[in-house]
Amino acid sequence: MRIITSLMSCLLALAGCNEKPSVTTIHHSSENGVDTLFSKTTLRDGVARFECFASESGQCHYRVYTEQCPAPAPGANPAACARTPLEDFTLAPGKTHEIHGLPQDFRQCVSKEDGTGQGCEG
Repeated sequence: MRIITSLMSCLLALAGCNEKPSVTTIHHSSENGVDTLFSKTTLRDGVARFECFASESGQCHYRVYTEQCPAPAPGANPAACARTPLEDFTLAPGKTHEIHGLPQDFRQCVSKEDGTGQGCEG
C-alpha cells in the first residue's frame, strides 16, 4: 500500500498537482449587479501578479507600498503609519502586471479612479 501511495504522489507531482502555496487577494465591488471594480492579486514564489478584470472607468489603478507603524505610547492614540510607495501602475481590463522581489509585507490598493487607490488615503 505504501508503494502505491508513493507512486500516486509522484505521478500527481509530475502532473502539476503539487502547486506551491500562494496568497490571493480579490477586490470586487458592484452596483446594480454591474461590476464597478474587479481585480485579483496572486503572490507565489516572490512574484506578485496583478489582474484587472473589470473597472467602471475602463482602468484599474494600483499602488503597491510598504507601511511602517510606530508603536503607540501607553494611553496615547496610535500615530499615523508612514507609507512608502514602491510602484504605481494602471491596467486595462484583461491585462496583467507582474512584480518580482517585493518585500513579504508589501501592501496594495486598487481603484477605478486615478489616484492613490481604494483604501490608500493618506
